[in-house]
Amino acid sequence: MIEVRHLQMIRAIVESGSMTNAASRLFLTQPSLSHQLKEIESRLGIKVFLRVNKKLVLTRAGEKLLREANEILPRLSRIENDFQNGSESARELRISTQCYTCYHWLPGLMKKFQEDFSDVVIDVVAEAISDPVQYLLTDKVDLVVTSLKHDKDGIHYEKLFDDEQVLLVPPGHPLAGKDYVTPKDFDGQHLIIYKTTNESKESKGSDFFIKNVLDKAGILPSRITKMQLTEGRVELVKAGVGITVLSRWLVKPFLGKKGSVREIKIGKNGYYRTWFLATLLHKKSDPHVVSFGAFLKNQYRSAAEKKL
Repeated sequence: MIEVRHLQMIRAIVESGSMTNAASRLFLTQPSLSHQLKEIESRLGIKVFLRVNKKLVLTRAGEKLLREANEILPRLSRIENDFQNGSESARELRISTQCYTCYHWLPGLMKKFQEDFSDVVIDVVAEAISDPVQYLLTDKVDLVVTSLKHDKDGIHYEKLFDDEQVLLVPPGHPLAGKDYVTPKDFDGQHLIIYKTTNESKESKGSDFFIKNVLDKAGILPSRITKMQLTEGRVELVKAGVGITVLSRWLVKPFLGKKGSVREIKIGKNGYYRTWFLATLLHKKSDPHVVSFGAFLKNQYRSAAEKKL
């Protein structure tokens, strides 16, 4: 009942934003594309899209079809590419990240990915964390998981997910009673941040929260302490040395324990850090790159649906 062209159509409409753009992308006329959409809706007895304020919005059934399309189409491309190239040997995929926090969840996902893609050998290039974009531009890595978009030609960025950041304070801290904090609350505070391998003691390094929130608000912490390990940052907070900002999912294991820390939302509606998958433009259609990106997004979406 469902054909590859139907999955390609749904993904094209979502990614291009309209029937007109999707038709052009698929080299079809708009009436032909409309006919395909009616055809799949008739076959399955569902509505794939709803028209809301002149925009096409996926129904719940449509979202499920899109998830399947994002898994099936890259896999078909990979199979096709392998046979066209006559390659049955393992393919190496070199990956790096911008931040050490990624190593808390990346290894587990790599294992799951390789269960479906046994022909792919993943190499995590840890030394590239000091300057992952440069490693990407010099073709020393194939993919970078990053929350920073650099204004450099030749790089393609694809959004993976939004990661909520929260403030961690020790019990009894003046901010511990707040429902949420604002940038002004960080003024004069002792802030603990990550330490990277290539920064001087005097610099603020590439700390995301300082550059994207505090600097823009003109807020200056009274002191900055750098710690490379997440567990070390939490222990410093517990000891009352200072406060720190971490991903909400990273904080969960440390909450609710004796002498534990207090988690506080940043901003009334929360503060989120967007993560991207970066690759070179000429590699963005590589079946293995596409497959890994789709896999990461689907894994995060599944976790979010389960409220993990």
